[in-house]
Amino acid sequence: MGPFDLNGRNYNNFVLKIYLKVVEMIKNSAVFLFFIFFIMFGCAMKEPKEQQSKFIVIKTDQFKYADMGFISNFEDRLNIQIYASGEAIATIDIYKNKICTGTFECMSKQEFYKKTFGYKYPDETLENIFLGKPIFNNFNLEKISNGFTQKILKNDEYDISYSVVNGDISFSDKMRNIIIKVKSR
Repeated sequence: MGPFDLNGRNYNNFVLKIYLKVVEMIKNSAVFLFFIFFIMFGCAMKEPKEQQSKFIVIKTDQFKYADMGFISNFEDRLNIQIYASGEAIATIDIYKNKICTGTFECMSKQEFYKKTFGYKYPDETLENIFLGKPIFNNFNLEKISNGFTQKILKNDEYDISYSVVNGDISFSDKMRNIIIKVKSR
């Protein structure tokens, strides 16, 4: 009796067929896992179109952060990260229709503004501030040689001073006690 014989039967072909099936399953599993890994992480690791290192100050009743950070402009969102001691302590992702903070907390822009700032600003306000663009549809926009300023006052709603000068951004709403500053290194 050979090592693959049992009760007079030859199991060489049977074992070989099982071996080939197992090898084929492993090969298919490896291809499947590679495909899943590529889909999950290949899409998640998109490079930003533009990324800038800035000193970022955000002061509201909800947030109080002041440290170095990054503003990254992706195709589908604007990402703001503030760091302290080399670790991200605050993350804000601004999408077309929502704003996400932290890991999983996402809400409409109007919900975010109401919860964070106590007032519903126009949808694009926060994104435009971090990009250094005019806010409130250019209302009271005064161009200066190295940037622009805006003074926006509406009784009992907001008292906004906003300026972008030499790439440094300063936003304050005195009525809501909100300060956002973005300064170059």
